[in-house]
Amino acid sequence: MIFLFLTLLTGALIVSFFQKYILRVKEPDIEELWRELEEQKWYQELRADPKREAFLNSSKRDGLLHDPYYVRKIIDKEGHRDGFIWHVKEKA
Repeated sequence: MIFLFLTLLTGALIVSFFQKYILRVKEPDIEELWRELEEQKWYQELRADPKREAFLNSSKRDGLLHDPYYVRKIIDKEGHRDGFIWHVKEKA
């Protein structure tokens, strides 16, 4: 069992090294994604309410909007966007 765990861990490290140094896969820049998000009309409508704007700002610090992959999903995919809008309206 330990051998299997160590084998999987070694494989994950090799893949990570290959992506980072050989393929030069870069992490998305969260600041750039936030600028792109703020250009979206639906996001501007959400920010119109002061309570929601405060919630969105706190979400940027330590919530859903802190994850660059999630921000990319809500920009690109309508289903994720609708779920995020519903979440903000419920929580704010």
